[in-house]
Amino acid sequence: MPGKWFIRLLLSYLPIFILVIFSLSIIFFVMVNNVSRDQAQRANEVFMEQVLVQLDRTLEFIDQQIMKETTYNDELKGYYFKSSQDTFESLLVPSKKLRETIGALPLVDSIYLYRTEDDRVLSKNSIMPLNQFGDQEFARNILREGAPPKWLPVRSYREFTDEPPANVVTLVRNVPLLSGERGFIVVNVGVPMIAKYIMDMSSNKFSYIQLEDQNGIDILNANAPQSGSEINTSVSDYTGWKIHSGLRDGGLFHVFSRIHWIWLGITASILIMGLVWLIVATRRNYRPVEVIVEQIRHFAKQRSQLLIASGGNDEFRFIETALNRLIEQSNKYDQRFQEDLLYRRQYFFQETITGSRSISPEEWAGELNGLGRTCEWKCLIVAVIEIDKFQEFTAVYHQRDQSLLKFVVKSVVNEIAGKHAIPVWSEWIASERLGVIYGSVSGEEASLRTLKDMGEELRVWVESHLHFSVTSGIGSGVEEVNEIPLSFEDAVNALKYKTVLGGAGTFLYSEMNAKPSDTIYRNLDIIRKLASCFKQNNEEWESIFEEIFLNLRMNLSSKDEIVIAVNYLTYHLNQSLKEMASEYRGRWDLEIYPKLSGLVEKFETLDEVKAQIHELLVEAFEHIRRMREKRSGHTLILDIKSYIEEQYADPNLSLQMISDHFQLNTKYVSQLFKDEMGEKFVDYLALLRIRHARQLLEETCASVQDIAVMVGYTHSLSFIRMFKKVMNVTPGDYRKQKAYAAAPEQTL
Repeated sequence: MPGKWFIRLLLSYLPIFILVIFSLSIIFFVMVNNVSRDQAQRANEVFMEQVLVQLDRTLEFIDQQIMKETTYNDELKGYYFKSSQDTFESLLVPSKKLRETIGALPLVDSIYLYRTEDDRVLSKNSIMPLNQFGDQEFARNILREGAPPKWLPVRSYREFTDEPPANVVTLVRNVPLLSGERGFIVVNVGVPMIAKYIMDMSSNKFSYIQLEDQNGIDILNANAPQSGSEINTSVSDYTGWKIHSGLRDGGLFHVFSRIHWIWLGITASILIMGLVWLIVATRRNYRPVEVIVEQIRHFAKQRSQLLIASGGNDEFRFIETALNRLIEQSNKYDQRFQEDLLYRRQYFFQETITGSRSISPEEWAGELNGLGRTCEWKCLIVAVIEIDKFQEFTAVYHQRDQSLLKFVVKSVVNEIAGKHAIPVWSEWIASERLGVIYGSVSGEEASLRTLKDMGEELRVWVESHLHFSVTSGIGSGVEEVNEIPLSFEDAVNALKYKTVLGGAGTFLYSEMNAKPSDTIYRNLDIIRKLASCFKQNNEEWESIFEEIFLNLRMNLSSKDEIVIAVNYLTYHLNQSLKEMASEYRGRWDLEIYPKLSGLVEKFETLDEVKAQIHELLVEAFEHIRRMREKRSGHTLILDIKSYIEEQYADPNLSLQMISDHFQLNTKYVSQLFKDEMGEKFVDYLALLRIRHARQLLEETCASVQDIAVMVGYTHSLSFIRMFKKVMNVTPGDYRKQKAYAAAPEQTL
């Protein structure tokens, strides 16, 4: 029978194949289920934290808005500081403000104001004595125990005694905020609103969330699971509420989580049975095949005569043809392998220096042996060599010329290393960067000195023989292969100092890293001062500009630090000019600001970016000056500024005083000041006084109280608060910081 062996083999192995596939499918399904559950648990944890953060932010925002309204809103403050008998109009304004506040804060259910003076309560709907108010028991409890600092647990609230109560969480704030002598304000957030807010963020049928207040009351009882497994719990630092989350019971997760060990046992048993069956079937059916193999071997000894006799119609001719084709394909693959070896080696080099894959010592030694190098090195150091002004390089040279020049640079690097008897491995890791790994049998310090000399030798050679220059950044020494990425990172960081030191140099990371680590933030106050002068049309901005870039140069700032400083300068200038009249900002918004924002992506050296920024700022400054001179109020605002400079120490200085002096309308002066100066009068006066106060704190030994009087504050507490608001430190701490900063300079 022609197909007998095919059928027997098929019937022997097909059931085994089916069983193995079935078993592997079960294993795969169980593993996928477990992985899916793990992923669901992680996603559930992330979602729970997100819900808690969003809820805290929302409630904290409500808290901040309420404190802001009670502190600064005259409409609400007028209710507590009434000057005469309440009238319909005097009550309508705060009641309307309450409606607006509730409308602006979606979770807020109700707000009412309690006034201590006459024991009355004002809500958005009514005003009534406390003894007629539906929430009088809670209000009297606040009067006895004081306003709690945090959100209260779930409680019942109703405004009128005849309406059904509603569940709310409550926030109470004193009026005024510190003493509470005028009364307090009560904000109620509806529990159903919180539940809806959280439910809108989660519609997952496989997980649940429970939210409990400080007393353990479940706020989201509508989302409570009938049965499920809790996997995550977290407590809010802001409200003290506890949030629980987990997976609901039921579904494939639940079934396989309980019986997956049984499935694994059954699968293992089936695999063992299949293995035994396979061995028995193979042994039984292999004997005939073995006989055929022996016959082929015996036949192969006489194959030449038989093949001639049989022509091209026997199997051995077919086998020979197949083998010849296999050999031909193997030769082609070998040739392709040799061509791809270079790319594979470059890829391995990239993996080594970047740390994208863990390289074992054995694998490293194998690569070095392929390069004809030994791995008996005490120290490994990575250097990165960068072509300066690469955009010009690509514009001048064709792609083929670029490749040739890069090959020359790489060859020179290897030749210089060979002259100094230092093992080297170099590969191009980017269009403009050559990565180099040096090996040394000497210590790190001696090796770094040698490598710096080699970097200078390379620089001189390139400048002498090629029409471009290179800059080398040399990292720190490491001992282990898996530490090479650290040295590479140091080398890249060393190259960043090319921005301030200029190109065509050799920079050691150990030398660059010796500078102070806080240079990023030293110019921030100076930048804010420059933005203020620029907005006020003060020509001192240019000297401040020079000071900023001098600090960047003296502090050996890296390119990252320079980018941060430039971005910060651009941001503050833009924010300052936004406060000015629209006609001043037209050219800034359309031309100058976009150009400033794009500078950080193109420059290479500090001098280059400094010149470009200065040119743009001079253009903007002159444009704003011309626009100001065309306005009718320009001369007047200069006179007003001079008057303020003379009278800033007068505690009675105000818009009214200025209006009376210049015989102008107060509103006109206020609007003119804001349009021309870009800020309100009170802000300008406060900054002016604080500037003089800083000078007195730095140059005199006068007390804080005396300085407060000198700059126009009758109460030292008001001066201290304003100083801290502007400078983020108290006057006393500011004086200490300046004295501490001046001490090293005096020592030097």
